Amino acid sequence: MSHLDEQDLVATPVAAADPSPPPGDRGDGTVLELTGIGKSFPGVRALHDVSFRVRAGEVHALVGENGAGKSTLMAVASGALAPDEGEVRIGGEPLAVASPHLARDLGLGIVRQDPALLPHLTVAENMAVGVGYRRVGGLRRAGRWAAAQLEPWGMRIDPRDRVEDLSMEQRFVVEIVKALALQPRVLVLDEPTEHLNLDEVQRLFGRVRELAEHGTGIVYISHRIPEVKQIADRITVLRDGQVRGTFDADDVDEQQIVERVIGRSLDAVFPDRPTLPEHAAEQLVVSGLSSGEFSDVSLTVRAGEIVGLAGVQGNGQAALLQAIAGIRPATGEVTVSGRRVGSGSARASGAGIVYVPADRHGQGVFLPLPVSENIVSRVLDEVSTGGLVSEHRTEAVAREQIGRLGIKTPSPRTPISSLSGGNQQKAVMARTLLAQPRVLLAEEPTQGVDAGARVDIYAILRRAADDGAAVVVLSSDGVELEGLCDRVLIMSRGSIVQELRGEEVTEEAIARAALTSTTVRARAERRDRGRSSGGLSRWLTGDHSPSAVLALLFVALGVVVSLHSSTYLSQFNLNSLLFMTAPLLFVGLAQQVVVLGAGFDLSVGPLMGFLVVIASFWIVEGGNLYAGMLLMVLAALGVGAVNALLVTWWRVNPVVATLATYMALQGLYLSLRSTPGGVIFPAIATKLQSTVGFVPVVTIVAVVVGLGLEVALRRTRWGVSLRAVGSRQDAAERLGIRVRLVRAGSYVLCSLLVLPAGFIMMSQIGIGDGRPSLSYTLSSVTVVVLAGASIFGGRGSFLGVIAAAFLVQQVVNVSPFLGLSQAWSYWLPGLITLGAAILYARLRQGRSPLRSAS
Repeated sequence: MSHLDEQDLVATPVAAADPSPPPGDRGDGTVLELTGIGKSFPGVRALHDVSFRVRAGEVHALVGENGAGKSTLMAVASGALAPDEGEVRIGGEPLAVASPHLARDLGLGIVRQDPALLPHLTVAENMAVGVGYRRVGGLRRAGRWAAAQLEPWGMRIDPRDRVEDLSMEQRFVVEIVKALALQPRVLVLDEPTEHLNLDEVQRLFGRVRELAEHGTGIVYISHRIPEVKQIADRITVLRDGQVRGTFDADDVDEQQIVERVIGRSLDAVFPDRPTLPEHAAEQLVVSGLSSGEFSDVSLTVRAGEIVGLAGVQGNGQAALLQAIAGIRPATGEVTVSGRRVGSGSARASGAGIVYVPADRHGQGVFLPLPVSENIVSRVLDEVSTGGLVSEHRTEAVAREQIGRLGIKTPSPRTPISSLSGGNQQKAVMARTLLAQPRVLLAEEPTQGVDAGARVDIYAILRRAADDGAAVVVLSSDGVELEGLCDRVLIMSRGSIVQELRGEEVTEEAIARAALTSTTVRARAERRDRGRSSGGLSRWLTGDHSPSAVLALLFVALGVVVSLHSSTYLSQFNLNSLLFMTAPLLFVGLAQQVVVLGAGFDLSVGPLMGFLVVIASFWIVEGGNLYAGMLLMVLAALGVGAVNALLVTWWRVNPVVATLATYMALQGLYLSLRSTPGGVIFPAIATKLQSTVGFVPVVTIVAVVVGLGLEVALRRTRWGVSLRAVGSRQDAAERLGIRVRLVRAGSYVLCSLLVLPAGFIMMSQIGIGDGRPSLSYTLSSVTVVVLAGASIFGGRGSFLGVIAAAFLVQQVVNVSPFLGLSQAWSYWLPGLITLGAAILYARLRQGRSPLRSAS
């Protein structure tokens, strides 16, 4: 069958292994039904009248180019997007509202192309959020449950590890296992094999077949047509947001599928390989290059030659490419056109080495910028005059490249984030060609790219070689290497173990050379060695290590000062130190709550002052104590609600929103009392200063509150949700977490935690004056940073805040005892905070290096 009309083929029904339909399906075997789905975004009609059905027990492949609408359709099916028109039914039940929780409850599980994982949470916490707390038996049992689910994959993933510390391959396995654990009626797999090696792909396929045999309907989305043919029963082609036909997999070959995907005849996938001249210069020479993941690697690539790098993932290929590009430190020598290249990416770039990363979104494109600026970013000198970039020249250069490479974009000014993956990659390649590279290093250049875009990218790589570049391509696709490369180098255990030339370069030969028992065994050995020190490493880079370090510093400093001054350990001084620490503790805890949710609150200081001024009108001789306390509570709630409204519903930047609140509160308390006045009722102040021994009661309360918040942060759904939102908001939303509500609640709780700090300050100064409170804003930030929290959200510990608050207050108080000037009360906290921030950054950077799957 050489040519097919889209209506010539009718899908052949696929019988499920179990003839009885699962509970809740339509009765005719349909477990997922999308009818008349339409979805538009600004300027784009993503889906138009799409109908799609999946039967129980079948694997139904959904194929199409990037931007065809596949992921959008599955986002609608999973409740992540609401359709503009049409209906979704899961197991015969309508998905009444767009809700990932509801879709999951109806029986739909999904493995996304971009894993919906929360990087700062542990593997166990991610799986608990993803499958539901009830299924795992609560957070306490989540670790054991996750370990049991992960064990059959043999990846040695510790449920206690943070997701950010896993390799990309391991993250995909976690996402897959999470979806499989749901035992869904419908399982959506969106590009599930992009980061898996051959063994893991076959393990996944075996699990998929098991699910299908038990009546689960599988939606399989992939650009890898051979995989589609291997696993699918039926195939639906989506192009330009419309269904172009549904076929039985046995009735179409790979070329026919590709032709329907791209909407045109596919004459040749790979460009012709010209014969390399014998006198071609040795453009790239690598001699004795070594790093942590490879050793003593030497290779030569001539001008006009395309050389492939292959091997089982995790054997040093990616690290080698990055080392040649100067991104990863290495010893050895790299020369380009006979000249030695110095260390560092800047020198490599200056020598003509251009690197195309595998992580397109993270390292390849500048998502907020338009297509034109992405394309010209490496040749700004060519579109600039006197250091000023010409918008006209930028757009002209970009338009030329857009036309030359067939980049589908409404205009050069379109944000690159709105383009499909394939067109984003073409923009990266356009930038690469403009740089006129002497050496082009491409890591997985067609990963996540559709069939049509792949053909274009192959042509671009060959064009670069024809223009005289030495091209090195790292790819996990044997067919790609066979069709594109002049030679292929096989890596195992960090060394080049075999070279294939000419007719030796075949998919079978590449696979045979790469998949050896020694490679697999070495990979497991490296994992074991890496895990032998995992407990200590995990603790050092965890959230609780700062609290231990800070506590030791507190004790050590206390010992040093007490040896210098005998009065330091007097009950009076210790009482004073602990009492002064109490308000700092509360504002530190308050700031930590919003920072964990990726927020910030600059209004905590003025709020304290505002509360004190309110008290000075009511909690005074002849006033109404209960009315005053009620007004203070309402004021705290009101300020928290205003901040929550500005940040979560009106989407004002947290710094801008709370800075506005800061100034508004300052203006309010100054308008109420332009000069200090209103003496606080002495009996209230005395009550607040009561002690147990020499320890103030308010300090004990603050510590207990901090400990309670720490337990809640680790052991409750609220704590996991707060860290999830701060870790990665978009993934949290896709997992069904009510992001707005969680963030809004963090601002309200923050203001409520400032309330007791206001009471304590009221008893300290004894008069209605808001000005002393202003310093607490910066102090709260100091405490949070010193406690090791990530200012971007998701990571932190209330134990660290407790330790940091005591240390900061101690440092402020020790200057007189050591005979230092008052200036040291500011310098010492600043120096300690800066040192701690540098230390935490170094530790965490060391824990999450650029690494492969090993």
